[in-house]
Amino acid sequence: MEFWCYGSGSTFLLLLSMFLSTAAIASPVTSSKDVQAYNSYDSSPRLVSPVGSVARSVVIPGWGQIHAQNYVSGSFSFLGTTGLLVGGLVSHRSFRQIYDNEYAPVAKVNSKSPAALSIYGRVNQVYKIRQFFLLTAAGVWAYSIVDSYVAANLRNARSKSQVLLRDVVKIEKLSLEIKPNRISFRTRLEF
Repeated sequence: MEFWCYGSGSTFLLLLSMFLSTAAIASPVTSSKDVQAYNSYDSSPRLVSPVGSVARSVVIPGWGQIHAQNYVSGSFSFLGTTGLLVGGLVSHRSFRQIYDNEYAPVAKVNSKSPAALSIYGRVNQVYKIRQFFLLTAAGVWAYSIVDSYVAANLRNARSKSQVLLRDVVKIEKLSLEIKPNRISFRTRLEF
């Protein structure tokens, strides 16, 4: 069906607004999934606050990414940070046990003795492993914070682009031709 309109620009804008309001009502719906999507259509999508995602990831690593629906990265961040912190805790207990039970008694007598230096080498190695676990956990946590900000912005961009694509489909049905003596407005309405 085509409508032709001759007149001023205000008439055209009135008809354009009428078209856009009826295009949403008259768009074809074929399946129950389409009916649900059509009935739940909202021109303003649910956006995710990047600052809120960052705050969540500061509290619990990966929570902000999961909030932004980036489940794989959020799970990686949570499990990675948790595993590294557990590794750091286990290596810290091992460090304290070796230091308190083996090195400290020998070092009190003579800290330069070969036995003390040998035990010190083991204590130092466990200390370095502990530091590695803790610093790597901090790095994964920091990655989680940055990635939650990026994930929230990407989610928002995806949501906005989906709404834009829905609107483009409606606008594609609209045709406007401006000539010196008339303005023609055509639209296809599907029932």
